[in-house]
Amino acid sequence: MSDVDGVGVGVSEREHASGPGGAAGDLGDGGSAGSGQSHRRRGQDPEDSRLAQLTGHDAFARGMWAEGLVAALATLAVAWPLTELLREKDWLVPAVLMVVLVALVGAVLRTVDAAPSVVSLGQLLVGLVGVSQIYLRDTLRWWVVPTPVTADRVGELLREAGTVLQTYAAPAPTTTGVAFLIVSVLTLTAVSVDSMGVTGRAPASAGIPLAAGFLVSVSNSGRAMEPWYFGAVAILWLVMLAQQGHRVLAAWPSTDRREAVGGDDVARSVPNYHGLTQVLGALTLVAAVLGAAVIPHLPPTFFADGLARNTQARTVGDGGAEVSFTETMDPSQDLQNQSQAPVLTYRTDAVRLEPLRVTATERWEDGRWVAPERRRSELLPAGTPIPRPDGMGQDVPAREQRVTVTGNALEVPHLALPFPPSALQLSGGGASYRFDPTDSTVVLQEPAQGYTASYLSLAGRAELPAGVGDQPADPERFDADLLTVDPVSADEVAALTEEVVGGTSNSLEAAVRIQDHLRGSDYTYSLTLAPAAEADADDPIGGFLETRQGYCVQFATAMVMMARSEGIPARMAVGFLPGEIQTDGTRKVIASDAHTWPELWIEGLGWTRFEPTPGVRSSAPPAYARQESDASASETTTTTTTRTVAPTAEPTAPPRRRACGSSCGRCCGAPRSSSWRSACS
Repeated sequence: MSDVDGVGVGVSEREHASGPGGAAGDLGDGGSAGSGQSHRRRGQDPEDSRLAQLTGHDAFARGMWAEGLVAALATLAVAWPLTELLREKDWLVPAVLMVVLVALVGAVLRTVDAAPSVVSLGQLLVGLVGVSQIYLRDTLRWWVVPTPVTADRVGELLREAGTVLQTYAAPAPTTTGVAFLIVSVLTLTAVSVDSMGVTGRAPASAGIPLAAGFLVSVSNSGRAMEPWYFGAVAILWLVMLAQQGHRVLAAWPSTDRREAVGGDDVARSVPNYHGLTQVLGALTLVAAVLGAAVIPHLPPTFFADGLARNTQARTVGDGGAEVSFTETMDPSQDLQNQSQAPVLTYRTDAVRLEPLRVTATERWEDGRWVAPERRRSELLPAGTPIPRPDGMGQDVPAREQRVTVTGNALEVPHLALPFPPSALQLSGGGASYRFDPTDSTVVLQEPAQGYTASYLSLAGRAELPAGVGDQPADPERFDADLLTVDPVSADEVAALTEEVVGGTSNSLEAAVRIQDHLRGSDYTYSLTLAPAAEADADDPIGGFLETRQGYCVQFATAMVMMARSEGIPARMAVGFLPGEIQTDGTRKVIASDAHTWPELWIEGLGWTRFEPTPGVRSSAPPAYARQESDASASETTTTTTTRTVAPTAEPTAPPRRRACGSSCGRCCGAPRSSSWRSACS
């Protein structure tokens, strides 16, 4: 039988045929030898026969191009769920390019009849070179030779990827390290799947690397997997199996091989089991679907120990005091956390307590705040002193205060300290930090159990220099996101802002009026949102302004958008309230003390904190952000409330507001989850 008789078999006759009484040729080099002996028996030159076989359909079949294409598609299908776990898609094009390149190299090497080991090694070598050219080119010598700098760069990229995957919730930012990790893993997966399923002709075994990559992808989403993710991988794997089955069955009839059963040669008629296999496949699929519906499910957990955490997996207090503080800027899952494990323990002699800030963001997308992107190139070198706050005039009266943290459970890279910081000293050998001047955030490099931080506490409004806030901000100096109003609610926000601000042209006065409006009696603090104010609503900001009911995320977001509508750059900050005083004089901060607030750019002051959230424990507005008639108001409001150790869901006594004024004792601004929806009742 010629190879054309077995259309699409993907292996030459030498791999299955043998002479009378002989054994079938080996799939490797032995097969080639057997084929050569067959040609010599027919009086043909082996080299001429080989060249003839490399033409037309036979070359396509030997290269197994169709099988290689399906294997590549299966590898890419494994990575499909990653599009929801990562914010940017910078990794997608390099990943597709490398998977396709691996498939092409394998097909070409098989076409020229290379040994299976040579095919796999060739694919691996090309994959390594390709990844190096994309991410490590500037560290290579003569474009291809790795150097010690290459190894250092690989380690740096992997550490960066590990930090992101352990500290961010989905969707996580796609840093260079994350992209390098994903593209490298997909390249190795493509080599494994092609080597096992195509070159090795064992597609069933190829399901192992496919399943491993697929489980890592879907197990970090924090919610049920969409069925089409599983369906795509399963269908492509079944196609690989079908290709192998067709190849084996079609190779049996041969002019050189005859087996008699009851006097008949089985080569005359290949049994057709298509109908039976289709029935068995359909029954298996139905059993899998029904079984998944009735078998009890364990709570989901996460391979990356941090990526896309939810309350069913690892939360604060699961076995220690450590806290995984993420930057999704949304508190809905942390609202369920009632752990009393301390996040911070510190001392301070400051009279006016400040919130402990962790990070800030200016990005608002699809009804929610998005974590900031930090590029290592924009961070100050480790050990560089913290500079004076950008935009703060030298004549602004500010007192330097100090906090000494004796217990810190926040995970790297997060660090909580009052804003704006002026100095930082970490305790413990080896601990270091880098400072991001774009948003005045400290980025911890190694764990620090304790530290001493100094910060600037601004004087009251009456003591500020004349002219503060008179000049409007220059839009050319700021990122566009800092002045962008949510387009869905822009008209409603603008109308309300004009009504509230009135005719003032001073940005500090305008900010105070917006803050006081949101703290007024027309608004109600509540962890229960109206459907129109939920993050998945068509207009969550407009819904909040209409219902005037929400918690600190909604209040802070409304002030950010109103300020931007007035031309004042604004961003959202997250961190913790000052916590509770203890009998030994220290203060303890727990997860439910998490909080959010807006920061506005005021000419003469720089980035300035405001407090639009009403409630006893949301803290009073800063002294500079009060109407002058209120300058003598108490500045220690946040120090007097005592926390209930075990709050109940339905208190019988009148509720006492907690954290940001809630009655459940849970946080109202922890930056951790993926929606505004509160799970409190």
